[in-house]
Parts: sequence; C-alpha cells; structure tokens
Amino acid sequence: MKPTNKTTNAARRAWSAARRKHIKRGEVYRIEIRHDPDCLIYTSARICTCNPDRAILTLEGTELACVKNAGPYDPLEMLEVPA
Repeated sequence: MKPTNKTTNAARRAWSAARRKHIKRGEVYRIEIRHDPDCLIYTSARICTCNPDRAILTLEGTELACVKNAGPYDPLEMLEVPA
C-alpha cells in the first residue's frame, strides 16, 4: 500500500521534530536511511523510489529515533545551512 501525501507529510514533520529533539550542536550522529529492497537506489539509476524509514543513532549504535515511511530521500536535506 502506497502512503498518501497526508501520511508522508506527517512522517516528514515527525522526522523534523526528531532531528530538532535529538541532534545537538557539537555532537556526532549516524543517520540511517532504510530503503526497501526493491528501491531503485540499489540500481544504476540511483534514484529513491520507495518510502524509506529514517533513523538517528549515536556513534555506538543506540537508536534515538526512527520514523517510518518518511518519503523519498534527498541527501541535501540533511545539510544545515547557517542563516
């Protein structure tokens, strides 16, 4: 079942909230994007066509937050640009 825009938008808001809550300046974290096995990211096209789960982990591997079905992954959205 493909998620609707409403559920995807809610998941993206949840992801933003998790980032604000857990990611602190001066600390290092791992961000995992957990794609579906049939996602085209694993082909030569290298385009995300699934609705991956996203997780924030400590360097030791402790999961701080996980958001299910957070929508296609754009690597540039992880960059923080100072105002």
